[in-house]
Amino acid sequence: MGSQQLFSYLLAIRLQLHDNQAGRHIRYSQIDYELLVRWLDQIHALNPTSEYPIMLASRIYSQTTDKARLRIILDYIDRMFEANPQLHWRHLAEATVIAKHQLGDLALALQMAQKLSSQPPSVIMPAWARDIHLILLGDLNEYETAIAIISELLNSDAVNDPDEKLFLQEKLLYFQQKLSEQ
Repeated sequence: MGSQQLFSYLLAIRLQLHDNQAGRHIRYSQIDYELLVRWLDQIHALNPTSEYPIMLASRIYSQTTDKARLRIILDYIDRMFEANPQLHWRHLAEATVIAKHQLGDLALALQMAQKLSSQPPSVIMPAWARDIHLILLGDLNEYETAIAIISELLNSDAVNDPDEKLFLQEKLLYFQQKLSEQ
């Protein structure tokens, strides 16, 4: 039809509907996730500005209970974020939550959150996306690191939003209290 964008959307919809065929439902545990990611890559190649393939990964195919398949999806999301942080920061933020809660891998969640927080200011995202890193440091009892990062943020001109400053000040006090309790 002459339109790669239209073709990419049609392929994405077909892929999304693949698990419902002829009145039967194919469970995510039966899907070859390596092949799935190759399809997502092909769809992305047809329309690199679309968020549809990564949305399918983060919202649909991340619902598997198989940890190996989930790691494949999280790796795909991470790779797409690396290619275009501005377009895919939301999905990496979702992936940090998935890594923490569904996969139970705090180290992976922290690694992803660090990628979000280390993006330059030219990558526009809300402060909460960058703050996931600090929350995960608290979850890992890395209070000294969190305190150092928050102190540096508050002492610099990096934070201008009064609500963000208040949030960071509250987190700073909380982490200081937790550190003193240790």
